[in-house]
Amino acid sequence: MSTKPPEWVEGPWSVQLHSVNRSPYVKLHMENRSFPNWIISYVKTGHVTTGTGGETHTAKAGDVMLHPPGLPFSEHADVGGVHLWMQVSILCSHQFDLLMLYRVSPVITLPEPARYEAVFAKLLAEWGNRELSFRDLKITTSMLQLTEMILTGWEKAGNPERSSAYSSSGDRFARLIGQMSMRLEERLTREELASLVCLSANYMDRAFQQQFGLTPMQMLRDMRLKRAKQLLEMSEETLETIAARCGFTDASYLCKQFKKEYGVLPGEYRESVRYKQTENVYG
Repeated sequence: MSTKPPEWVEGPWSVQLHSVNRSPYVKLHMENRSFPNWIISYVKTGHVTTGTGGETHTAKAGDVMLHPPGLPFSEHADVGGVHLWMQVSILCSHQFDLLMLYRVSPVITLPEPARYEAVFAKLLAEWGNRELSFRDLKITTSMLQLTEMILTGWEKAGNPERSSAYSSSGDRFARLIGQMSMRLEERLTREELASLVCLSANYMDRAFQQQFGLTPMQMLRDMRLKRAKQLLEMSEETLETIAARCGFTDASYLCKQFKKEYGVLPGEYRESVRYKQTENVYG
């Protein structure tokens, strides 16, 4: 299955890198291994069969394997090889797991493997030098570069989605968030959101808030306001049109919610942004 990736995934971006290494092997026999974070493993040399939930894939030199958190996986190889791998969490706005929101396929062929290897070598050196100035910033920069290359490879392949065999507990709410973001203009109710994940509304609220710090309806409001803010910055659309596109009943209600969140009315915000966008910095 292929689908266009959602355009609503946005920063700020953060990386939580837990381990990074270069691992040569003569033969490989891993069964039912699982980790609390994503394992991203690049095949530098070798040929690997990997599987999760009864589904198997092959990975050759220049491919990346992605193993979701908490899901047992296997890797097998009868000949030697080298893997460049890391255990990592890559987060975007609201601390969403990027690779949960983008349902990236389990094996991806990279368009520029030499570039990936060069950036990985830099990341490995940064990880190993705890005295390095601005170490966290450099690690985050390198990791985001690698992530961009992985997503580019996925896009070039047509954005094939991983199957249900690779679904973990985190996927349930990732799919819900995806549905919310793609249906901002609709009048979604709490009960409708709960039905999308086959939960009672009360249980959904508790479980979602435990994971994200706010309820689905609160997050939906935040998404709508952020989208309205973007449209005010980037378009000439009227407040009525923006309100409709972002799921607010009318321009008046948008103004009320926008002022409550950002401290200014939408029109005032647009005017201030336009002034700053056209101002001559050195004038």
